Amino acid sequence: MTDMVPTEDRLRFFVYIIESPSPVDLYHRRGEGDVLRQAINLNQIECTLRLAINLEAFQASISVGLPEAMQATPKSIPILHISAHGFSEGIQLSSGEVIEWAQLRELLIPINKALNGNLIVCMSTCEGYSGSRMAMVADSDDHPFYAIIGNGSKPTWPETAVGFATLYHLVANGRYIADAVDAMRVASGNESFFVTTAEESKQGYLDFIQNLDATEVKEDLEQQAKADDTNELSKLLRAST
Repeated sequence: MTDMVPTEDRLRFFVYIIESPSPVDLYHRRGEGDVLRQAINLNQIECTLRLAINLEAFQASISVGLPEAMQATPKSIPILHISAHGFSEGIQLSSGEVIEWAQLRELLIPINKALNGNLIVCMSTCEGYSGSRMAMVADSDDHPFYAIIGNGSKPTWPETAVGFATLYHLVANGRYIADAVDAMRVASGNESFFVTTAEESKQGYLDFIQNLDATEVKEDLEQQAKADDTNELSKLLRAST
């Protein structure tokens, strides 16, 4: 990594962590929130940590707590860091309640609008790449984030803690986000960390749908051709050639 963001263009940010550990981790007081907050503060970056053990607390953390933190830090934009159990359909809270990606999308859209489309979301979860599905809505121009950073596999607590501590340290010191994500992979030893934008995710989804439609049309035509081959007129035509 040799490229540096010019000093005047560097991202001024604070980190807003919402943590929802599993019941076992909660009992043993295991989690990455306190570790990350200490590492972030060492870089002289403001950091707020909220524990959200159920759906009501999680919703309040975003709809009330995050705007309050934004007002308290008006010269910086938030990076929203969500630490919870993740899977392909969404995230699961300490209470066992599930927040599907569509629900999280609706919670994030007002925040992203307030930030003029500049919200960065970090998913410290398993299968965090699935969070990009929040942007995959073909008939809406509203995005829930500008960019999302996470892991596409099942990282361990040490991997996510080291990875995200590296990310925040490097971005605060003028590294480009894509380069910082590359460094996350090296520092954590996990190659599945990624970054993608909402526009990239949506366009990829639209391209997928378009290609899927074309494939379906081709398959329908092939099936129709096979059906035509079995009718009596087709047999007569072949017999006469």
